[in-house]
Amino acid sequence: MNNEATNGVGSASLPTAAIQALVRAGQEKFAQVFQAKLQSFDEMIWDVNGLKDRPGMQYDKHISFTRHGNANQALPQTYVAVVKSWLVLDHSSLGTMIARLAMARLLWEAILLRRGNDPAAFCWTNLCEEDLSQAELLMREHWKPSTVYQQGTRLLGMINFLAARSICRPLYYALQATRVGDFYRHTLTGQEERSAKLPSSRALEGVADIYNTYATRPADRLCSCALALLVVTGFRLGELLTLPLACEATEDFDGKERYRLRYYKEKARGAEKMLDIRWLTPTGTVLARKAIAEIQELTSPAHERARILEQDPNRVPVSGYQWADHIRPDELATLLGLKNRKSLEPIPKAKLPRHRENGRAFYRASEVEAYLLSERVEHLWTLDRRDGTLQMLSETLFIVYARSFHSAALPNPLLVEPLFGHDLSSFMAGHDRQKSAFERFDIREEHGDFCRITSHQFRHWLNDLADKGGLPANQQTRWFGRENPKDTQAYQHANFEERLQWVKDGIRNGEVCGTIAHVYFALPEDERDIFLEGQIQAVHFTPLGLCLHDFAIDPCSYYLNCTRKCPEYLRTKGNQQERINLIQVQRRTKQALELAQAQAATGNDEIAQAWIRHYEETLAGVEAALAIDDDPMISDGVRIQPFPNSPSRFQSL
Repeated sequence: MNNEATNGVGSASLPTAAIQALVRAGQEKFAQVFQAKLQSFDEMIWDVNGLKDRPGMQYDKHISFTRHGNANQALPQTYVAVVKSWLVLDHSSLGTMIARLAMARLLWEAILLRRGNDPAAFCWTNLCEEDLSQAELLMREHWKPSTVYQQGTRLLGMINFLAARSICRPLYYALQATRVGDFYRHTLTGQEERSAKLPSSRALEGVADIYNTYATRPADRLCSCALALLVVTGFRLGELLTLPLACEATEDFDGKERYRLRYYKEKARGAEKMLDIRWLTPTGTVLARKAIAEIQELTSPAHERARILEQDPNRVPVSGYQWADHIRPDELATLLGLKNRKSLEPIPKAKLPRHRENGRAFYRASEVEAYLLSERVEHLWTLDRRDGTLQMLSETLFIVYARSFHSAALPNPLLVEPLFGHDLSSFMAGHDRQKSAFERFDIREEHGDFCRITSHQFRHWLNDLADKGGLPANQQTRWFGRENPKDTQAYQHANFEERLQWVKDGIRNGEVCGTIAHVYFALPEDERDIFLEGQIQAVHFTPLGLCLHDFAIDPCSYYLNCTRKCPEYLRTKGNQQERINLIQVQRRTKQALELAQAQAATGNDEIAQAWIRHYEETLAGVEAALAIDDDPMISDGVRIQPFPNSPSRFQSL
């Protein structure tokens, strides 16, 4: 830390006591987190394989503290020591650490740009808002808008972390990037991007055909059963691959059996991994039960072998042989699941020595065991619960014999490993050396290309079904195991025409109530649909609820202040996000009302009274909208007009 000249950082950047304290804390936490695993805090490359809490998922095994786009040029020590300390002390998951490091590397490029490419001109005390602005501009060049927003949020989080520890001064920077919101999702470009996240109908039909007909090999059956579970659960890939062996549970509810799956949420606040529950529909229950029963049957031998391996993690015992026994090549080939003794020849002799006695070849059991130990997966567990316990292979639903997915070799019954994410991805989409299941079984799109699908598209598809089926957004958030209700918006794919049709169908079915609905039912039956098609030309989804105002006819006379008794505003009973937004409006309006009343008391009565009336009307409207949740005569999900007596363009009818 003291040899700054060697790192291209001048005397102005010598570490302060605050930086020294931060780095010491980072080094101590590093020793705990990484368990001093033959690496140093100061190294340019960290081995992060030990940070995986789900070994079955694909993450880089190493992270490099080098400049953006350069694998060899190390970041200056004064900068990188602080970044490393932040990453370790504010550690949550390996995936988050990798994303934060990418942001920090780009921040350094922004710092250099503003200092004429002179690293000696930087110190943490002169970090300023312009550096953050330049960093955001670079992010826009390299990443898509949604990533810029996420990384910008991480950037502000790092700055707040460092400012709280007196590393840099507090910076008051507002991100120019915004969360990709509902407006963008309803643009043509946004609709195209969102449609691409949904699987095609042919791909979904192909998955069903693979499960029901084409998949016959054990490895294919296992993957097809995994896809069946994704179809009915919408699990993230990491949640699926770490399902406990005993994941099924039932509960009696008013004399009816309800079925659920226990799983570990992949994205959850807090360090510990806690079991969560995913309730399934009756149809989903039938498919899930069938798939899990088949998975358990397919993996039963692997589970038995896993229990043997877990008894002594330092050995891979060869059943029927003692330490010094000789094993003939044909016997060993059978033990390892190889086709014949010739399949042993590609194994390097340095890893598996071959001996001869009296002209006959043999292998020593001890050396075979050593070879198997070198080939075994590093971890005999699939989930680090972060509470001091591990979910072992034998406790995990998806485990297989080694080489189960190698087309040119038979499974090795002496070694067990989890079903890896790349195995399932290859089954769905293929890779350079392996055809996807769609290619192998000649399942194509209508235009002739082979179908493709990803594990996360099932989650989008299932959420889209729930959304179009009328499930409230707050229940979508809870069922899919999300922490942030706003995340659900990214999974709602209905376009303008579909949402417009929802409103029309809702009026016909009595799920949308208000002036238009009253007029609709007052008309003769043969005129109702004509009226509806002519009058409902627009629908807007606002933070407070639904708006039926057609801006093609005239501007909004309420200036988007729906709670001032707008007759075209519809409130959805039971929608918690709408309720939260209304309460926020209520709180801010009360504060503004108090200020207006204070102004009136000081003599500015004429102007203040107009604002007082405005705020009082707004508060009355908010209370009317909130009161819908308390009406026992209204069912959840029904959209109600809170102000039916307000003037409406439909009253003349």
